[in-house]
Amino acid sequence: MGRRNRFYAYVTARARGIASSWAECEAIVSGRHARYKGFPDRASAEAWLAAGAPYEADPRKPPRFYAHRTEADEGISTSWADCERHVKGRRARYRSFPDRASAEAWLTAGAPYEDRDIEKREALSRYDPESVFFDSGTGPGRGTEIRVTDRDGIPLVHLAPYSAEGRLQPDGNLLLGRSRTNNYGELLSCLLAIEAASALGWKHVHGDSALVLDYWSLGRVSSRVRERDPDLARLAGRAREARARFESAGGRLGRVPGRFNPADLGFHRER
Repeated sequence: MGRRNRFYAYVTARARGIASSWAECEAIVSGRHARYKGFPDRASAEAWLAAGAPYEADPRKPPRFYAHRTEADEGISTSWADCERHVKGRRARYRSFPDRASAEAWLTAGAPYEDRDIEKREALSRYDPESVFFDSGTGPGRGTEIRVTDRDGIPLVHLAPYSAEGRLQPDGNLLLGRSRTNNYGELLSCLLAIEAASALGWKHVHGDSALVLDYWSLGRVSSRVRERDPDLARLAGRAREARARFESAGGRLGRVPGRFNPADLGFHRER
């Protein structure tokens, strides 16, 4: 029989720590987007938190290979956790493949991303090449997720400090899950786009949500929304501060039509 769990490590949007009972841990994580896991000893719980609270791969799923290319190196990993260590905090291209040969072929071909249709390509050519784009959507079965990209659709969200706000996916999206609304995701995607642009030294951020661009990212949240979603109201305060810093350094936020947004998740409705 395995050793009984005596410590429970947890990470939420506002806190991380170790509880000495499941009842204590459950009270902290219940109703929140969280990661948590039981351990037989405190040292193992601390090590899990120090490693970023990773989730293990599902052993029932077939193995995947993760190819990456950054300014410094390229390579193939046999786990997403290893690939994430290579790309996090760097401008990178990365994709998952069912076999090593496909991953090697993608790197040999120059790590290409799929081309866009002519109309979209021509529309985006009018935007500064050093621009960051954002979007959020609620996809089937996964809940709310965020995408932040450059003009070519290359993922950039890993350049922003997303902490426990969500889980970075192999496709470059940040998964928030079902506990966050799409409105929250849209505002958070704007904040992370600002942070990614700042990390790159770029001056342009674009999204397709007028509500986020013209109101929420400026801290303008109605009393009705504040009462209904206090987390969004707090997030609006963070976004307002980040936007003010970004714009004081010469940055600008602007609109991109949803059908041309390279960060579009395919679930958008222009707002």
